[in-house]
Amino acid sequence: MKQLIIAFLFCACVSLISCAKEIDYTFNEYKVVELESAVRLTPAAGLTYPIVTVLRTVGTHSLQVNLVGEKLNVPQDMTFSLDTAVTSQLTANNSRAVEGTHFNLNGGKFTMGKDSSFATINVNILPVAAQTGKTAYFILKLDGSNDIKASENYRRVGIRIDLK
Repeated sequence: MKQLIIAFLFCACVSLISCAKEIDYTFNEYKVVELESAVRLTPAAGLTYPIVTVLRTVGTHSLQVNLVGEKLNVPQDMTFSLDTAVTSQLTANNSRAVEGTHFNLNGGKFTMGKDSSFATINVNILPVAAQTGKTAYFILKLDGSNDIKASENYRRVGIRIDLK
């Protein structure tokens, strides 16, 4: 009798599994953009975003932007800007970076190409005089566009310029 019950349960399980519909996990409800560094790196202590350190001599620092959702049919111009809420990171050795002195955002625009899931933001780190033990700090924030919003969780990255 036990063997008959086990055989019946086995047949029932096999028949239920064989009828399972393949589920499509494509995310296309809406589109958002996010910074790859914000996704991959652990947020700094007490903050909701990571901090990336670059040297004052780096020249151009590039950040990858990811499109989450269905690819675009036409290229889309988007923007990024400075987030002015940096006071929690300012100390005697960590000052606010000044656009035009420490860095340049190149107009704060980038383009997400047609049929692409990635774009690049380039920030020019400007050459300044060396200051041992000092850093300059700013936060980049994705703004997106009218059609594509920036992810609330992954739209910011702090950039600390090591001035040594």
